[in-house]
Amino acid sequence: MIFENAHKYSISAMCKALKIARSTLYHKPKPQRIDTALENAVIEEFRSSRNNYGTRKLKVMLNRRKFRVSRRRIGKIMTKYGLVSNYTLRQTKKKHSPAVNNDETANIVQREFNGRSRYEVVVSDLTYVKIAGQWRYICLLLDQGKSIYFGK
Repeated sequence: MIFENAHKYSISAMCKALKIARSTLYHKPKPQRIDTALENAVIEEFRSSRNNYGTRKLKVMLNRRKFRVSRRRIGKIMTKYGLVSNYTLRQTKKKHSPAVNNDETANIVQREFNGRSRYEVVVSDLTYVKIAGQWRYICLLLDQGKSIYFGK
């Protein structure tokens, strides 16, 4: 409409009246460039890696085949054909356990350790130590100041 009325009114005045930028009139989108050789190379390298490679590794492999292409373009080709790396899938399935244990525990002892029978109140700790190239565990039990050791 603006180009049809360009002989009557100025283009900039019509653009101001319609509240559009003048540059939109002259913008022509570039036709999509489809490079089937590149797309086939991306698919082939991805499949030969057993679906493991992402855009970084694919770029390196394509450079060896004399394809100069950006990671962004490789990513667009991968999205177009639904190619998703195994490592991406593996990362999305990570389960996170809650960071804090908020279980309420009753305080039965009330800090009164004297006058109790043996092994009524015991504190323990378990740790692993590497000795001569093998992992061994040490379990320490404390009962009213006396220590008892269990280990393997």
